[in-house]
Amino acid sequence: MKIALFIPCLVNQMMPDVAIATLNLLEKLGHQVIFPQGQTCCGQPMTNSGCFDEAKKTTLKLLNAFKGVECDAIVCPAASCLVAAKENFHEFDSSKEAQEVINKLYELTEFLHDVAPIDHFARPITKKISLQMSCHGIRMLNLATPTEEMGKQRFNKVEAVLGKIAGLEIVYPARIDECCGFGGTFAVDEGAVSAKMGKDKAQAHAATGAQYAVGFDPSCLLHLDGMIRRQLLPIETRHIAQIINDAL
Repeated sequence: MKIALFIPCLVNQMMPDVAIATLNLLEKLGHQVIFPQGQTCCGQPMTNSGCFDEAKKTTLKLLNAFKGVECDAIVCPAASCLVAAKENFHEFDSSKEAQEVINKLYELTEFLHDVAPIDHFARPITKKISLQMSCHGIRMLNLATPTEEMGKQRFNKVEAVLGKIAGLEIVYPARIDECCGFGGTFAVDEGAVSAKMGKDKAQAHAATGAQYAVGFDPSCLLHLDGMIRRQLLPIETRHIAQIINDAL
């Protein structure tokens, strides 16, 4: 498949290794990967703060970077940024071209589970990982069944993808999908509450005895990484793209 990479500003500036791992793993899987120029912020910080005029300008610049790009899918390794882009594209541009872009948008885990599953991993990873089930991914992209939903057949696309890697032990922290406390501008507006939630979540991951806390949302992983380092906890953070790339 021909894939256009959507690399949000947070990943580009703060976690470039995640972008590189995403590129590498997609190419290892045989996909042709392109990177459309002109990409910028998805507009989430502005819309979270009620600055819709500013968000519109940024959002449309990002949308225009993908309009007319010949590709089968647009893949992003950041669930919250992808959700914001989808919502903002729909809100600020009702054109057919915008809808065509929206229809091609996939979060990385979603793409590897729903569109182009991985048949075989070449290398085992003998590690114990604790999955960080971030809010946007499970509650807005349906990557897994939220614990508050009762009476449904449960599924977890993240575990389904990673579970094929030989030697990988997957565990979960207490309160599996409770928010880590980042929450976009919530971390700025309610810093003390955000920090306490982050500390609790980091401790819960460390308590599993896992070497890595692994997630699909870089913003949550950044928040957790700060809390882990400040508390000197015996665990590190990894993005799902880094784990998958190491196993291919």
